[in-house]
Amino acid sequence: LSILLGRLPSQLSVSQASLPAKQRMSTVKDQQVIWSKIRDTYQKAQESGSASKFKTSTQILTDQHLHIKFVLRVSDSLRDKPKPPKSSEEQKTWKDPFAPYDEALWVDHLSPTHTLLLNKFNVVAYHVLVVTKQFKHQTDALDLEDLEATWQVIQAVPEGALAYFNCGPESGASQPHKHIQVVPLPLADDPAVIPSPLSQMMDRAWRDSQLHEGATASVHDLPYQNYFSKLSSRTQPNQLISMYKSLLQKCSSGDQPPESYNLLLTREHMVLVPRRKENIGSVGINALGFAGTILVNSKAGLEYIQEQGPIKILEAAGCPWQKSV
Repeated sequence: LSILLGRLPSQLSVSQASLPAKQRMSTVKDQQVIWSKIRDTYQKAQESGSASKFKTSTQILTDQHLHIKFVLRVSDSLRDKPKPPKSSEEQKTWKDPFAPYDEALWVDHLSPTHTLLLNKFNVVAYHVLVVTKQFKHQTDALDLEDLEATWQVIQAVPEGALAYFNCGPESGASQPHKHIQVVPLPLADDPAVIPSPLSQMMDRAWRDSQLHEGATASVHDLPYQNYFSKLSSRTQPNQLISMYKSLLQKCSSGDQPPESYNLLLTREHMVLVPRRKENIGSVGINALGFAGTILVNSKAGLEYIQEQGPIKILEAAGCPWQKSV
């Protein structure tokens, strides 16, 4: 049972790392309880209008360069023009949506340091956010508590889940308050993209390299830097933080980690992709793009993706391989 039985203020924070091991283990929620709360809270929030799901249709687009199938989530009400950038006045009046959070979006307290909230505007059902109770910057590196809380949610989703972290100004991050997003898998019902072709490429690269758990590898057929580790059913959060640090080191310049990157985490893989650009043409790319799913909300964006192909767009959004590779 959790040591947090009620709804505590979202600003409350206790350093979980300072707790005895036995007490830290007592904060781990029952997986079925977490999933049940996600479903119940989502249903109530949708019915009350506290959360809303964007109406989209799914298109499968085969990239002409690497012949990989991508999932396009196309908005049912495509805009002719993209949204104008926020004015400086709007940026100055930013209000933290997570402190205090909307009670109707609250799912559970995962630990003394993290809360689970629904994503207010979602494309995929049961899209949730693992949020730090105390304000931390989205540009901060992940820590053990972040990964412990996120791993609970991934394990709780029956068919598996994808967690992703958009870090830095060119990553596609939407809020400065530190949060990791989690969506249930699969991202599409089409058997042609289950499992993801990108995950199949990683598995093949891993087998070819004959690596052990905790090692790092890359798919060099992809025209942008990518680094990943393979997980197993025995993987624990303390191993996840070690993998994360190793992946960051792989794409660091000296002691400096990349200013912007996307991290993706499932039960099978942890992937890190350094970023150099958020918007390519009229298409915005966050971590989901590197998982094989792109949200399209403008006619210009749809035409651009169809013309260029997803891989070319991801190549421009990511960082090129060094010539020595």
